[in-house]
Amino acid sequence: MTERPGRQGEWSTEWPFDGVAPRQLLASVGRLAGVGVWVYDPSTGTVQWSHRAKQLHGFARDDRMSLGDAVDQYGAEDGERVLELLDRAAEEDEPFDAVVSLVGNGTTDRAVRVRCEPQAEGDAVQLLHGTVRDVTEEQRREQRIRILRTTSQQLKEAQTREDVAAVLADAAKNILGLVNTAVRLVDERSRLLEAVVVTEECVERAGERPDYPVDGDSAAARVFRSGEPERFADMRQVDDWERGELISGLCVPIGNHGVLSAGDVVTDAFGEADLAAAALLGDVGAEALTRIGWARRSRAI
Repeated sequence: MTERPGRQGEWSTEWPFDGVAPRQLLASVGRLAGVGVWVYDPSTGTVQWSHRAKQLHGFARDDRMSLGDAVDQYGAEDGERVLELLDRAAEEDEPFDAVVSLVGNGTTDRAVRVRCEPQAEGDAVQLLHGTVRDVTEEQRREQRIRILRTTSQQLKEAQTREDVAAVLADAAKNILGLVNTAVRLVDERSRLLEAVVVTEECVERAGERPDYPVDGDSAAARVFRSGEPERFADMRQVDDWERGELISGLCVPIGNHGVLSAGDVVTDAFGEADLAAAALLGDVGAEALTRIGWARRSRAI
């Protein structure tokens, strides 16, 4: 297993292994909500997945999925790490428990916890079996704590609206994994939501981002006026603004100062946990912008 597994791995629709432990694992653990189960024979490359395990990796119930197919869904570094851990488990009878990013075809990472328990006979490992579970919401909760600790401190040091927008865009990209992010702040004179900071990835996939009229029909303007965060399975069904490769999206208010928007290249990429984390980022950004506004007015007196 020292080389990355290919996509042509063996497959059997019948259970190909002797012994009852793996079969019982699929039957019992597989019934637990949200938990996928897998069993792998390192000597043949034969792998068996529960339906939930396939679903977590973006495959349908009847699809064939090799180990290589699964690893291809992970971030590059995480994929190599999982392969190394599997090698160690097969060669040294060493279990592992790892949280890895699950990218699939989109650009917004999810997170899964992969657990592996070797099954040995004598000195030789015969099978590897384990579970896979979506832990994205747990990761988002941890990210919200990081936002409050790290980003709040950075925002306290911000002196201008542009500083705040830069901190928000950086946190959205590097803490929340929202790589295609735009931060727009309202200009009260022009009544435009001006694109102050846009990530490089967003420009590459969607082109230069426009300013939106506050009273217009864009999703960003709607969220700004309502003050309510929204996520969109398909932005093409929401308004007529061009977004290039980006399809799904989310948008959260930054108080009465603007909005933070993010997109992805696949439909329905964002969940409620993503929206809640982005909304918290918008809230702490709003506090910083309000503080800067007060400071400006105080100096003007």
